Amino acid sequence: MIEEIIKKFNIEGEIESWEINHTGIINSTYVVTTKLDNGKKRQYLLQKINTNVFSEPFILMKNIEEVTSYLETQMQKEDDDKHQVLHVVHTKTGKALSYIEEASGERDYYRVYNYIANAVTYNKVVDKKIVFQIGKAWGHFQRLLRNYPMRRLTETIPDFHNTEARYYKLLDDIKFDSEGRVMEVTPEIVFILMRSDICPLITEQLGTSAVPWRVTHNDTKVNNVLMNKKTNDFLAVIDLDTVMPGSILFDYGDGIRSTASTAEEDEEDISKIALDLDLFEAYTDGYLSEMAEFLTYEEVALMPDAIRLMTLELSIRFLDDYINGDTYFKISSEKHNLIRARNQQALVVDIESKLDYMRDFIRKCHAKYVKKIK
Repeated sequence: MIEEIIKKFNIEGEIESWEINHTGIINSTYVVTTKLDNGKKRQYLLQKINTNVFSEPFILMKNIEEVTSYLETQMQKEDDDKHQVLHVVHTKTGKALSYIEEASGERDYYRVYNYIANAVTYNKVVDKKIVFQIGKAWGHFQRLLRNYPMRRLTETIPDFHNTEARYYKLLDDIKFDSEGRVMEVTPEIVFILMRSDICPLITEQLGTSAVPWRVTHNDTKVNNVLMNKKTNDFLAVIDLDTVMPGSILFDYGDGIRSTASTAEEDEEDISKIALDLDLFEAYTDGYLSEMAEFLTYEEVALMPDAIRLMTLELSIRFLDDYINGDTYFKISSEKHNLIRARNQQALVVDIESKLDYMRDFIRKCHAKYVKKIK
């Protein structure tokens, strides 16, 4: 089956082997190795798209092709040979996708990317030098895309980071209480109700000159940055399925939340959960080294609030999924999503205690880079 699918794409050489890549949790991924006539080998990534999550695969691929093509052009303009970009391999009929039709009439969609060699990814990093590079990678990604014509990009998951919309959905689901779980999560609900005023903080300004629409990745976790094995500098940003219009504050806030937290999202011991300020500083320094010149005053001012807001939003999502019977996030125990919600709420509390410090650091770090540019 895998060989039959890969042969539909414009790959070089004869297929020698393929193996499953277990790192992804949404799409099914395979690494395919081919052998060229000169004896050299080439590798490709073949992915089966999860259409339960991405119901419009052609629109998804249009976004990815648009953005990767633009990134490649910008890198060429800058004579950048240190970094790479994912390259979509077309089918022999010139399409970004191929499909196999099941007996049921449903279609399984497949795509192929180039395989970026000499790269490594990390699930968790505590080395400040590497965290600096992670932040720099996301800043570099957004800097190159800062003038991208937004009309060409489609919102594939509406309201993905609309915290206010997620808040009101939670309220509706609390009223419905389909699984009878609302009474046991009263403290967690109250926690969110007490912070309802910050939910529209970014979206109420989104689309204005203060907080303009920008290309956002929307999944800025550590393992979506490929690092150079030899130098530990960033090499490429990957997993572009959620690329769509948004605010850079979504990416920055969620990047800090996921990178600088001292605990995994399902840690039950609240005492272990905090925001590591050293990692926050390293990530922010790397990010602003690329983006300082291009941020609005309001975006800079909202950066610390974005960390708090993206963490609160994830707490809302985990709690809502628990109330609804765990239909979205994968779980390994009955209370898994509730544990996650409590975990993120503990992180919110710690972030709130550090907001003033983070505001001051961001202001000084931003000024440092703007002064260098001038």
